[in-house]
Amino acid sequence: MSRSRKTASAPEKPLSTLDDCRSAASPRRQVTLWPDRLEETADGTLVTRIAIDTVEEVRLSVEPSGIGAKDPAQIVCRVRAGSRTISLSSLRSTGILKWETQADRLALFLRALHGRLEGREGVAFVEGAPLDAKLKAFLPALALGLAGLALAAWALTIGQIITGLIGLVLAVTGGYSAWIFRPSPEKPYDPQKFSGA
Repeated sequence: MSRSRKTASAPEKPLSTLDDCRSAASPRRQVTLWPDRLEETADGTLVTRIAIDTVEEVRLSVEPSGIGAKDPAQIVCRVRAGSRTISLSSLRSTGILKWETQADRLALFLRALHGRLEGREGVAFVEGAPLDAKLKAFLPALALGLAGLALAAWALTIGQIITGLIGLVLAVTGGYSAWIFRPSPEKPYDPQKFSGA
């Protein structure tokens, strides 16, 4: 009489993982891509889970870096399914005003994610930040530029050359930043760039 053997199933392995932390005050998060889902955990607790079959949008954008970062901008990826969104970026906070660049790890994660979504219909691949993120970067920069311009005009009118020059520096810095982060129309991108095909 033969007994059937139960074979232990191999533990499921993630396709890719990325640690992320947006600020020194926020918890460290880990985003994991599994064959059938994308999960975000914080301190070992599941925060968000998105089934691969339900992904509606993958959005890539260039956004301002955190204060103290060496790079002025970071790449942010947002994966959305309905009202759930998981986001990850090329910079990770490691402490107060301390940032670690992880662009290489983000690129590997994006390659695995796009490979997993390859050929799926109904997924929008969008380049450009959402309007609220664009305005968060654009409006303060514009305000700085206009305030610097007003300061320069006022100071130069009353003969304060040094103060006027400081105002001009602020105006140029704010104007340049506003130009870089100006709201622009989003556009689709080719996911094949990341899937390695």
